[in-house]
Amino acid sequence: MKTPGVFIGATGTYLPDRVSIEWAVAQGHLDKAVADRYGIRSVPLAGDLPAPEMALRASRQAMQRGDQDPATLSLLLYVSTWYQGPHGWCPQYYVQRHTHAGQATAAEIRQGCMGMFSACELAAAHLIASPEHTAALITSGDNYNSPMLDRWRSSPHSPLGDGACALLLTRRPGFARLESINARTLPQYEGRHRGSAPLFPPEASLGTKVDFATAKKQWFSATAVDPRELETTMARTLLEVVHTTLREADLEMSQITRIAFANWSEERVRERAAVPLGLPMSRLTWEYGRTIGHVGASDQVLSLDHLLVSGELNTGDNLLLLGTGPGANIACMAVRILHRPPWTEIEDAR
Repeated sequence: MKTPGVFIGATGTYLPDRVSIEWAVAQGHLDKAVADRYGIRSVPLAGDLPAPEMALRASRQAMQRGDQDPATLSLLLYVSTWYQGPHGWCPQYYVQRHTHAGQATAAEIRQGCMGMFSACELAAAHLIASPEHTAALITSGDNYNSPMLDRWRSSPHSPLGDGACALLLTRRPGFARLESINARTLPQYEGRHRGSAPLFPPEASLGTKVDFATAKKQWFSATAVDPRELETTMARTLLEVVHTTLREADLEMSQITRIAFANWSEERVRERAAVPLGLPMSRLTWEYGRTIGHVGASDQVLSLDHLLVSGELNTGDNLLLLGTGPGANIACMAVRILHRPPWTEIEDAR
């Protein structure tokens, strides 16, 4: 989907203090062999700081950086991958209330670690649909401290880090322009994250622990799907999404400065992104990603913010944000940097 006239006004982030992977091994949270395979160096831990509070802090930063009056927002989308608070409670209204975002339409997006892409697609369409829609705020936050999840072992691809991000999309010119966004879904693979678990009663009501590795083993053993076939299909679909996005953005891969991908293990990032795209790992954001681990749906926006503040993205550069997630879902966004925002100079000087 082309996104004419949609700009990024600002990013916002919140990351709590990090612990080293060596600390996790010393504490018995993770085997050293597994830690070495991940290649992740550190992970942010939020303790008892609620996910919506982290999202609120990131949202406030984005709106302050973007000089955005919260009362003029026409849309607020909250992306989550894990439980946010009390039963029956909606976190988007917490952010809306405490940012004084008026009575804008607000909704929660739950699509695993791909939620920011879907939220961006919805927000862009919202802004294009009416001249009265001038700005949309997208935020995501997760805290994985829970007896139902082991952040070090529940995923076979990376430890999970706590944190939050925010992205301000506007119709007025910002530091970057959203050129195109596309997504594809492969619903034949929805069972990979379900395994043999029944749909009722919901597992959350049973207090069982998340174990994605076991769920995937159960799914493969119960289906005739060849793992190599799955990898080939995923890679082919990823290339289709990337090529469509580049074509709509009038870009070639050679013009892409960096690619922000999910912060999985080095092996996973290489096989799911670098190899299919035919690119060295240095073109991806792996070196930064390995310092925070997989922070739910926030990985790519956190990487965008890091590239801006560190000066690795400058005027005229182009960035692809790319990810895959449960579903299976694959999405890509093309962003052109129009100028380095003034708040990056302040952050870089600290």
